[in-house]
Amino acid sequence: MILRWIILSLSVWVAVELVPGIGYGEWQSIVMAALVLGVLNVLVKPLLTIVSIPFILLSFGLFLLVINAAVLKMTAWLVPGFTVADWGSAFLGSVVISLVSMLCGGSNVRVTVERF
Repeated sequence: MILRWIILSLSVWVAVELVPGIGYGEWQSIVMAALVLGVLNVLVKPLLTIVSIPFILLSFGLFLLVINAAVLKMTAWLVPGFTVADWGSAFLGSVVISLVSMLCGGSNVRVTVERF
């Protein structure tokens, strides 16, 4: 779980560096934004996905990108010092965060225990 948080923090930092319109005050803002983003992804994103099923089906899944952007905007609203200027920045930032997390293995981090 801590490894996922570190990967998400790295992903948010990369988004801040690459996407104009996403900013932070101090480094703690990035760490808190990653924590809040992780919690929102677990608690809020599934509810938004269920409510948005018709839009997701009509857009062949592309509406999931809008949901990711909305969750990133919510994160900026909840975390002091972390800012997302507009929906374009949120959309692009969510794509960057998803790609960096995927490349770093954040979506597939699993610990297996082998029994003899």
